[in-house]
Amino acid sequence: MSPTKILATGVAAACLAVTAACGSGGGSDDTVTLRVATGLSEQHAWWSDSMVPWMDRVEELTDGQVTFQSFTGGELVEVPDEVEAIQNGTVDVALILPIYTPDQFPMAEVTMLPVSESDTLIGSEAWRALVESDVELGDGKTYYESQFGDQGIKAFPVSTTQEYSISTTGQELDSVAAVQGLSLRTPSRIHEIYASKIGVNSVTIPAVEMFDALSRGAFDGSFYSVADWSGYGFQDLFEYTLTGLDAGHFNGLIGMTQDRWDSLPADVQDAMTQAHDEIFTPGAQEWVDRSDEMIEYNEERGGQFVDLSTLDQSVQDLMLDGVEATWQDYIDLLEADGLPGTDVATLWRDLLVEAGGSVPEPIQDLG
Repeated sequence: MSPTKILATGVAAACLAVTAACGSGGGSDDTVTLRVATGLSEQHAWWSDSMVPWMDRVEELTDGQVTFQSFTGGELVEVPDEVEAIQNGTVDVALILPIYTPDQFPMAEVTMLPVSESDTLIGSEAWRALVESDVELGDGKTYYESQFGDQGIKAFPVSTTQEYSISTTGQELDSVAAVQGLSLRTPSRIHEIYASKIGVNSVTIPAVEMFDALSRGAFDGSFYSVADWSGYGFQDLFEYTLTGLDAGHFNGLIGMTQDRWDSLPADVQDAMTQAHDEIFTPGAQEWVDRSDEMIEYNEERGGQFVDLSTLDQSVQDLMLDGVEATWQDYIDLLEADGLPGTDVATLWRDLLVEAGGSVPEPIQDLG
């Protein structure tokens, strides 16, 4: 264990007694001190423009009754260990990235299904609607109950990322052969499925290790959100980005255990709920703003953003046929494990379209 982690763990242990003593519920006069952690950097949009404003607003709404102690960048908890950290008491609240642990949250990846058209605001609205939906899936449970409630987790959805795109360090996707010769980093099982359907080789590597690997030419590019480039320096590496095909939205949550939530005074719970309502849309808008900045920066340095509709028809057919096949394979993957794959996929589709997105006609006909 590094000296930094030893120190952080010691601080957390020291704080544990304080939190247990003064944050165990009770009346509104109790002081509540909560430890909050993320494995992401403090510059990440989910932290800087969702979690931090949420904490600030909670403190304001409770007149200082609630205070937060923050740990970022893996100082105390690394990605994807946030859920374990709230469950074992290392922290009280965490930014949870459920897509990274499909064994625990097998239906969280549904937001990563590729579609024809979406954006951050559309994806975020649909994600929140999915988490808050009262529609019962085939197992008789809502999405929230199945994924989070049954695991003893209280979760507030934060905005999704901007839609994912395919970006390369220079390889153009101007032919089927060019596409099928690519090696791309795939951040989820769904991207692995889609890559296999279009003949792309998958590379599994943490985002924090991508810059060095791409610089060495270890692989050609990645499925990634343009808005998140700056967190890793990718705006100086990627030279070609395919647009006009939305390769899904990564999602996240502000989470704690249900027991910790139940221990909080009612006025603190109300403040947290109100703060979440207030920060949700501004948090989504930050991804839009960051994307605009990255596109301008990248284009000034010769980067290309090429719409799928301008490419050869054979390339369009390959990419779009892969969308339909990916949806069906993901449904089959879930249903093979006894999960309501068709129900969750079609619910996500309907919520996305209701929010303003669109899907290929074969996907619209599912269910």
